[in-house]
Amino acid sequence: MASKVIFASTQDSDMRYAVKTPITSSFFYVETKGKKYAFLDKVDFGTICPSKGLTLGNSPTSSRGRKRSNLETIPLEPLAKEARKLKFQTSNRNKLAYYIFKKYKLLGREVEVPIHFPLDMADFLRKKGAKLVPTFPFFPERAVKTEEEIEYIKECLAHTRLAFRIIENILRTSEISARGRFAFGEKIYYKNKVLTSEFLKQEAEKALIEKGMFDLLGMIISTGEQTAVPHHDGTGPIHPHRPVVCDIFPRHRKSGYFADMTRTFVKGKPSPEIQKMYAAVLKAQLAAMKKIRAGMSAKEIYDVATDIISKEGYDVGEKGFIHGLGHGVGLDIHEKPSLKPHSEDVLEAGNVITIEPGLYYPKVGGIRIEDMVLVTKTGCKNLTNYPKKLIIP
Repeated sequence: MASKVIFASTQDSDMRYAVKTPITSSFFYVETKGKKYAFLDKVDFGTICPSKGLTLGNSPTSSRGRKRSNLETIPLEPLAKEARKLKFQTSNRNKLAYYIFKKYKLLGREVEVPIHFPLDMADFLRKKGAKLVPTFPFFPERAVKTEEEIEYIKECLAHTRLAFRIIENILRTSEISARGRFAFGEKIYYKNKVLTSEFLKQEAEKALIEKGMFDLLGMIISTGEQTAVPHHDGTGPIHPHRPVVCDIFPRHRKSGYFADMTRTFVKGKPSPEIQKMYAAVLKAQLAAMKKIRAGMSAKEIYDVATDIISKEGYDVGEKGFIHGLGHGVGLDIHEKPSLKPHSEDVLEAGNVITIEPGLYYPKVGGIRIEDMVLVTKTGCKNLTNYPKKLIIP
């Protein structure tokens, strides 16, 4: 088993995966010879605590520290004190890195590090004999979710569905009207105010915050011609009779896991072309999900969806369906496996992936529908479990 080293806080998803506990300061994590070590400052020592399945070791000043299964937390200060004595012209954190590498006999051996390992630290360690191997994915096993992780994701999705219900309710109770003496065209009004993307985001975010979720990366609520740009976050008044793409991907504050879900609505009467596009996207999504099972290549699933879209008369590639079919979701919003035209990934039981076909035309608008599914040996289970209705009267 290769040795591994990370230097980061748990804002880094690999570090969060390694220690299972949020720690805001950067610290060293080492795997070597079947053992795992986290080197923690005294302000963080005890954050990996018995309530999370740990058994107490000796006091925080003991070299034994605390253990979580085979994860041992080591008090940092005694090591840092010795490292500061080193006569190197470099930062104290680089001295500490060298001291840990030397103490745990990592110099001269191949050590895997994440691709975002600090460059100055890597350069210094290599000059001192370290053989660092940038590795991605750093923990390949992250792609296959445990039962505990699946429950975290299902909880995230439950809270995300609540945000969608609030959006739908606002749209349903709004009215389309051309108001005022000099009114130009129809607008959507909610409680006598023009309904905007900003207001819908605000109301959705309130619901998420109440459930311990936070909008870490922002959400998409785009409208009209904005919907033809897949990642346009949306701004301004919501247009009647035009697509409204709602893509919400919040993170759970406690567990650190993401949900990812998209629905497209029309308040009013969509054009025949929008209805046709929606039907094609939904047909492609359902066909792709029907083919999913462990052992299928990600590319095969992508091809199933694009074949349907092509047969329905739409483009794939430069226009029309212009992005991948989906991706893994966990501690990152985009993880392995990747469902793209050139993907070499193979689906495994335990993958949690999105299936999100879409169509985008500047003069018409865009449509996207996204569900999260759990890959099983014989198929998949839809975890999103939320209706797909285009028209909101």
